Amino acid sequence: MGFFLQNAWLIPLLPLLGFAIITLTPVRMSKMLSGWIAIGLMVVATVVALGVGAEVYQGVHVSADGAAEVVAAGEQHAAEGEGAFAFPEANIVRTVRWAPAGGDAAFSMGFYIDPAVAAMLVMVTIASTCIHLFSLGYMSHDERQSRFFSFISLFTASMLLMLLSSNLLLFFMAWELMGLCSYLLIGFWYDKVYPNPNQITPRQAAMKAFITTRIGDVLFMVGMAYLWTQAGSLDFGTAAGQIFNPEFLARIGGATNVLGISVATGIALLLFAGTVGKSAQFPLHVWLPDAMEGPTPVSALIHAATMVAAGVFLVGRTYPIFKADGGTALLVVSIIGSFTALFAALIAVGQFDIKRILAYSTLSQLGFMVAALGIGGWVAGIFHLLTHAFFKALLFLGSGSVIHGMEATVGHDSNTAQDIRNMGNLRKYMPTTFLAYMAGYLALAGIPPFAGFWSKDEILADAFGHGHFVVWIVLTLAAFLTAFYMTRQIVVVFFGNFRGHKPRVATAPSEPTAVDHAHDTHGHGAHDAHSHDAHGHGGHDPHESPWTMTVPLIILAVFAVIAGFANLPGFHWLSTFFGQEAADFNVLTAGIATVLALAGIGLGYALYRNAYATAEDADPLQQMMPGVFEVLNRKFYFDEIYASTFGRLSYALAVAWSWIDRTILDGFINGTGFFTMFLGRLNFIIDDTVLNDGMDAVSDGTNFAGDVTRQSETGKIQDYVSLIFGGVVILGIIYLYAVRR
Repeated sequence: MGFFLQNAWLIPLLPLLGFAIITLTPVRMSKMLSGWIAIGLMVVATVVALGVGAEVYQGVHVSADGAAEVVAAGEQHAAEGEGAFAFPEANIVRTVRWAPAGGDAAFSMGFYIDPAVAAMLVMVTIASTCIHLFSLGYMSHDERQSRFFSFISLFTASMLLMLLSSNLLLFFMAWELMGLCSYLLIGFWYDKVYPNPNQITPRQAAMKAFITTRIGDVLFMVGMAYLWTQAGSLDFGTAAGQIFNPEFLARIGGATNVLGISVATGIALLLFAGTVGKSAQFPLHVWLPDAMEGPTPVSALIHAATMVAAGVFLVGRTYPIFKADGGTALLVVSIIGSFTALFAALIAVGQFDIKRILAYSTLSQLGFMVAALGIGGWVAGIFHLLTHAFFKALLFLGSGSVIHGMEATVGHDSNTAQDIRNMGNLRKYMPTTFLAYMAGYLALAGIPPFAGFWSKDEILADAFGHGHFVVWIVLTLAAFLTAFYMTRQIVVVFFGNFRGHKPRVATAPSEPTAVDHAHDTHGHGAHDAHSHDAHGHGGHDPHESPWTMTVPLIILAVFAVIAGFANLPGFHWLSTFFGQEAADFNVLTAGIATVLALAGIGLGYALYRNAYATAEDADPLQQMMPGVFEVLNRKFYFDEIYASTFGRLSYALAVAWSWIDRTILDGFINGTGFFTMFLGRLNFIIDDTVLNDGMDAVSDGTNFAGDVTRQSETGKIQDYVSLIFGGVVILGIIYLYAVRR
């Protein structure tokens, strides 16, 4: 008992070991071997995570001395004070002293496992293992496949380390390492270029993601520093000297800072800035859709199941701080989350790229989670985080399977393989992908009994039940739009007639058509010798993906169906597991959401069942509302707005700094150099002329005087008498003409 809890440190270590083996040993020379090593180690990590989850569910607690005991599920320390929030007692905490921090304080490193961490570990390891296996097939013809597995292994290790972190400092270190891996993976095909200069390349997308998320990360770091100054610690826990200590939370909730807000509000909002960046919430949402330039498994791993969810988990992990101020910070959280949910859903309606539709859907669903936490629905937010990871990873991998099949028809050198207008009737050619994709679609649309229905309904029930009617209305509208734009995608991609033999090539900047492998000699599509150019538009029919890609789809599809049963009404297993209260099932909100979802499905089917019959056909919604559709298709022009404001400001500052650097700094440095060179030359003159030549002259004179004096010593008496006589004459003259006068 307690074996898995005490060995939980193996969970991040195993994928880290995979990264080291693939990167540092000759294994990297074999694409197949590197892939299977990464997959095998992830399978072992998944087994350990499942063991941890089972022991936590059983209520196993391991003390500092290694003794294990079972505590009944759901028992917890009661929150102190009205509106306070408390986590259940940690099942195990293991820390070591890492570095002194002044006085008796010190930073520690270790792992901290409670039910929330255990649930996240299970989700991340299962989803990551499926994505690793999918990558084996998807990246099989990429020359840099070993490097890819090295990067995703390091990313997975970073995510798992973040979940296990015993304090906010280690959490932040793993958080930043994930940001680095995200940069490397988004820009994995860094040498890819496009004929359209307005289309963002993977290299540019990686830079955009890295810089945008750094804005939130810097504020997150400031929030950590602020928290340290107040608590003297960053350790999770409720004991004295830890950041969830009730006395400390009460103190920072009542104290105010120079801005007139409570200390707790200031800390919470700074921490939330990290969530806004990492989880791509408005206004830092612009990086996530462009991150789709990375390989599709990257989109599934980082931008659906794990990294973007880390931002939501940050709020959930530090939730007692958000609750400490009485609700001010959470009000901001709910506003940002609900606005992002509706805003992103609207944009998804006007997109043509299959992956970008899913990217904006991810933004919207992350908004649901953030809004749930903002209105106090902690269980609902984390519940949706868990279910969404499975069905959205399924949808992203399904889109990758679709792209893989489409390239047989349009070729890897085209810009059309991700454009849904060039698809149609793919259920005929890719039946396994279709069935799995349908499970993810129905879960995302919120149709019972699929997973998304239960978790999304719990959020809506929380909003309605706690009187947050504006949030409830906004999220309900977002749920309707979700069903609509996903039905649009499903109908256009899998039904109707196949249009890939005569595809349209979109050229307008407002119609993104980037494919995963366009103009890429390293991409997975490089194996297709029968390219679009070689055989025209109808060389091959689409085909089903290999088993390494379809098996992960089937596994994730199962979770898309059953994951919602973890918190069924009347049972609330997940709520009991977390030790927190959850909203009761609300028939009214569930009924309204289901009716609207069905309405969205019906509207989507009615509008798009015969869409794009010819290459000249415009989008049906575009025909009805061309101006509105253009705004949605151009993403409310936020990229253009940012480019013309922050972009130009950054450019102007760069030009100004360049002028200062060249004119003032370089002038000062060059002037200092010239002055130093003048002093050097002057010193050379003094040294060479005065010191060296002067000393040489004195030496020569001394030698000359010595030679002259030496010559007077002849040994002849007559010479000495002559010298004495001469001396007497000179002395006499001196006496007569100098002394007497």
